[in-house]
Amino acid sequence: MTPRQTPAPDTWVAIDFETATREANSACALGLAVVRDGRIERTESWLIQPPFNEYEYRNSLIHGLTAEDTALAPDFADVWWELAPLLAEGPLLAHNAPFDIRVLRALIASYELAAPSYEYVCTVALARRAFPDLKRHTLDVMCDHCGIRLTHHDAASDAAACATLALACADAAGARSIANAVELLGVNVGRL
Repeated sequence: MTPRQTPAPDTWVAIDFETATREANSACALGLAVVRDGRIERTESWLIQPPFNEYEYRNSLIHGLTAEDTALAPDFADVWWELAPLLAEGPLLAHNAPFDIRVLRALIASYELAAPSYEYVCTVALARRAFPDLKRHTLDVMCDHCGIRLTHHDAASDAAACATLALACADAAGARSIANAVELLGVNVGRL
């Protein structure tokens, strides 16, 4: 008889960025939620001072943040020392991952930070496969459909909602974990 193997924990890190301008390196807020074995274990959020603390009006209309909100906030390099160990806990989740991954990639490059390669999954792709009958799979629509609380464009709320949505997708797919849902639903895993 072989010893029983303990499955590896299913750990994911949901992220959400808000940006001050159309430039990818202009993050002004970051939300993060760590999901371990089917539950959100930790949430964090940071205000981040974008380059020159400049904002475009259109972006402020979306998330409500202005230069006044981030005047005393650290820049991304100062947040990195706390963020990097959290990102290393598991693959990343993001709703509309191309946006958030582009922001993360731009910030790492802009500040010349040492970063490992990250795997990531887009929860839009996961939701499209898990809930194919819905016409739209935006975060607000998915949260309404799944009964998930959301304060849209608040980075912490968006990250927690993204994490909860990934769990709802796993449940809808009859999967035993998010990793199992990604595999069962045939969702691509990207690499940053």
